[in-house]
Amino acid sequence: MLWFAEYERVKKVPDVCKKFGISRKTFYKWWKRYNAAQQKPESLANQSRKPHRNPRATPDHIVQRLKSLREQTGFGQKRLQLYLSLWYGIELAENTIWKILRRSGIDMKETKSRRRKVKPHEPLLPGDRVIIFVKPMEKLIGKQRYFYYAAIDECTHLRIAHLYARHSTLSALDFVQYLLTSFPFPVHYIHTPLDNAFTSIAHSRSRTHAFTQNLRRLGIKQHIPTRKQSQSKLYNERIRRFDSPEVFITFPFNSIVDAERMVNNYLFDYNNNQPRKEIGMVTPLEKLKSFEQFAGTPPFQPKKENG
Repeated sequence: MLWFAEYERVKKVPDVCKKFGISRKTFYKWWKRYNAAQQKPESLANQSRKPHRNPRATPDHIVQRLKSLREQTGFGQKRLQLYLSLWYGIELAENTIWKILRRSGIDMKETKSRRRKVKPHEPLLPGDRVIIFVKPMEKLIGKQRYFYYAAIDECTHLRIAHLYARHSTLSALDFVQYLLTSFPFPVHYIHTPLDNAFTSIAHSRSRTHAFTQNLRRLGIKQHIPTRKQSQSKLYNERIRRFDSPEVFITFPFNSIVDAERMVNNYLFDYNNNQPRKEIGMVTPLEKLKSFEQFAGTPPFQPKKENG
């Protein structure tokens, strides 16, 4: 302010600079800022050197989606990266996710303690437990035997399915990827049959099977019944509650396209129109919408091109 007062008195910039020992560049820098702010003294305060914009910054809508997903699941950066990629097509590095959440005030060290542990008789949430069934189609389709893979969420009874030309670990792995991208909620626990495609029959608790290792990489727990459990009456009664009889399995089809169309029509009707006694005579979609975070879910119809 003394510089400017002297300038107003003498009207000569060189004299002002000589008196105060500053360069002309310095004087004009501050004079320009002072006049641009209509000569308000507050404009002369120190300002941050932070850039006004960063073209490489993560957009706000992606940050908000990441924070929302973190609040719903409590997942760490590895699983958040997976679900952002599968559900929304958003590719973020693990380190970027960690930095964004840390800047948002979220304690990333609490990831493990916040992970939900599902107990046998505890009320379930969507995705807590998903059961996989595999059934062969009774009639050949184009001289080829096809297998019907189905997955049912125990909480909502929401169901997805797909047909595969062979029953193998590769088909099972592909179905898991389809399962993760189709259900509108993260999956914590998968119940699989005692089958070579999902585990080693000789060692049902084996950790080296490709399917088991893939689930561990995705952060999903797997339950495989023992031979004794799979033969027990109580176990079979429990599984039967979720295993609806699909009459189209016995139908003859001229092509796989016709079979896929039948499966899609059945799933749409099952998920959106059929009330289920097991969930209080509401449809699986209505049960899903009863949870606040899924209230706006549209009619459920996952589709997959046959491979």
